Amino acid sequence: MDLNFLKSVNLVKELTSGELSVFSSKLKIVKYKENEFLIQENRDSDKLFILLKGEVVISKKMTMIDEQEKIDKTFISLCADDHAFFGEIGLLGLHKRTATCKAKTECTVYTIDHKDFMSICKSNPEIGFKMLLEIARKLSWLLEKTNEDVLKLTTALIYALKS
Repeated sequence: MDLNFLKSVNLVKELTSGELSVFSSKLKIVKYKENEFLIQENRDSDKLFILLKGEVVISKKMTMIDEQEKIDKTFISLCADDHAFFGEIGLLGLHKRTATCKAKTECTVYTIDHKDFMSICKSNPEIGFKMLLEIARKLSWLLEKTNEDVLKLTTALIYALKS
């Protein structure tokens, strides 16, 4: 495991060196080919991902008014330089995924599943507390962003309906 890389990931930035070693001992390294799915929207999964190498795109299905089919809308692209983690809801248990994550290039990720994370939390509550606090911060930020986006879309809809 590349502990220097992991130290730069917000999810584990507050962990001590010893705590980081405990956490990293449960990580698995997984490689994905270009265009391979890491996460698929509406499918159950319990894994968190830390992007070590490559690029991924995160998208959601959108239903178009004039079409019956749904299309994928990319919301964000992440690269290893972002020191990104995603799929954090999976650490809370088996949940349906809210978005799709696909490899834009060949990727290498660290993964940890719910069972291994809970094992760490039970034997090292400090690690679980620090990581769950960082997950809560990220989810709070995402909720704030979503609220802003809903307000902007609602305002745009009101203006469009007035025209």
